[in-house]
Amino acid sequence: MYDVISIGSSLLDIFIKSDDLEADRDGERQILTYGDKLELSDFHIVTGGGASNTSVAFARLGFNVAVISETGRDEFASLINADFQKEGVVTNLLIQEKLEKTGGSVILVARDSERVIMVHRGAASMLDPFDIPAFWLSQSRWIHLSSIGGRKETLAKIFKVVNSNQETKLSWNPGKKELDLLMNDDFAIEKIPCEVFFVNQEEWAFIEPLHEEILLNFPQVVITKGKNGGEIHLFGKKKFEYVGEATELIDSTGAGDAFAAAYVSALLNNYEVPIAIAWGVKNAGNVVAYFGAKLGLLRKAQILELTKGQN
Repeated sequence: MYDVISIGSSLLDIFIKSDDLEADRDGERQILTYGDKLELSDFHIVTGGGASNTSVAFARLGFNVAVISETGRDEFASLINADFQKEGVVTNLLIQEKLEKTGGSVILVARDSERVIMVHRGAASMLDPFDIPAFWLSQSRWIHLSSIGGRKETLAKIFKVVNSNQETKLSWNPGKKELDLLMNDDFAIEKIPCEVFFVNQEEWAFIEPLHEEILLNFPQVVITKGKNGGEIHLFGKKKFEYVGEATELIDSTGAGDAFAAAYVSALLNNYEVPIAIAWGVKNAGNVVAYFGAKLGLLRKAQILELTKGQN
């Protein structure tokens, strides 16, 4: 039996930082000009992806965790697998297909540490229903589900398994394609067995017509707002707000995964929501001080020390 199974993507991330890069949220500035030679101030190659990031976070926080992702059988996959082994993440449920290519992303980091991400999901977007082992999901205390490229039938199987096993809880951090499915009424929200629903403020705005239904049916809805913190709604009634605590911002990639994993970890340790928020804030605040989504992930002893007096 696993404490947690994390389902989603496992990728190889290439970080490229240049002080000559500029970008804004309105898309009005041109980032590059043809023929430019851009001097880089930093360059990193690390493993990433929603399932990869959160599974390592859960493992560092003391849980027996397995990961369900799909990769190829190439050099990228070897690096990802080696990282799991080093971090103590169980890889028995990892799918590796010889004819598929492991996904990856290139992250362009601008001078203000904001970023543009270019993703090739490859095998990470190919999880099929038969890749989901119903037995192991039913034996797990918690399932954390991140983006799987909008695979409708695969989502349906996961929801069915969790609905059939009341002892197994589900947290869900959907991607754009999963949100499209919700907006298109491909799933009845009241039938999705989601205990904690994680979205960022842009995603929350995108699904604005569904707000009332989501707040009524998902016990905990977490809306993250980057360095500005976020808010948590309990059963559509009680609301908590929090602020971020990052002392240094190098790269914001993975902050959401770090917050989600620590928040759920606190719930699994039977802490109340205010403590779960504190765990999430500390984990996310530490991650953004490093490139990549894993280097700054806290261990349980560290997070207990940082939240001493709040527990």
